[in-house]
Amino acid sequence: MKKLHLVLSVVFTVVVTFSFNSCRPKEQSCDCCKSFKGSTTKTLLDSAGVLVTLKIPSAFTPNNIPFCDSNVVYDNGILSGYGCRKNIDSIYNDTLNSAFKIIGIEHFKGNELIIKTAGDTTKIDKFINYQLPKKVGQSERVFTGINIDTTLSGTERQRQMASGRYQFILQLYSSRYVHDKTTRIDSIAGFFCIIRNKAFCNRDCEGADAGDKLIK
Repeated sequence: MKKLHLVLSVVFTVVVTFSFNSCRPKEQSCDCCKSFKGSTTKTLLDSAGVLVTLKIPSAFTPNNIPFCDSNVVYDNGILSGYGCRKNIDSIYNDTLNSAFKIIGIEHFKGNELIIKTAGDTTKIDKFINYQLPKKVGQSERVFTGINIDTTLSGTERQRQMASGRYQFILQLYSSRYVHDKTTRIDSIAGFFCIIRNKAFCNRDCEGADAGDKLIK
């Protein structure tokens, strides 16, 4: 009988301890930029034989769009406001690190950039001849943390990607005609983090623009 009481007591203690630990809030990991602190850099020759260092910062802080039930883009580029509600994270919208930047990419006019979820083989987006984000009024498409897909009705829909770690693959070519694979110079693969608000814990991250309070 004493052995039975002892066994029951041990089982009860284990169950209570497990239940208590399950109810405790889990600590958020701050290691989004772990193992690739700072930036991904690579020095190589461009098509003119000039030595160039490419630098891809490890984080950027995209602006936050409204939450919309029917978040579509019309042909003129204007976002539909139907069924939209305010995004509370829009208080962090500014011009600092608002898009994915590849410092030095202007030396490689021919390139192909693929964005993926880390550890997943499916690409989120692809860019041909990617360049630095341009000034207002210039139309080159850059990566701003938005995944664009097409609905069954044929309209484009924007979805903002959550804070977290993502992967990039950058192919560099000596010609702007990137489909001619014989002109490939080199390739670079690495990771970066999207940070949308202060609630997303991060450390050892680096942005292209200094003074961004969301990047620690």
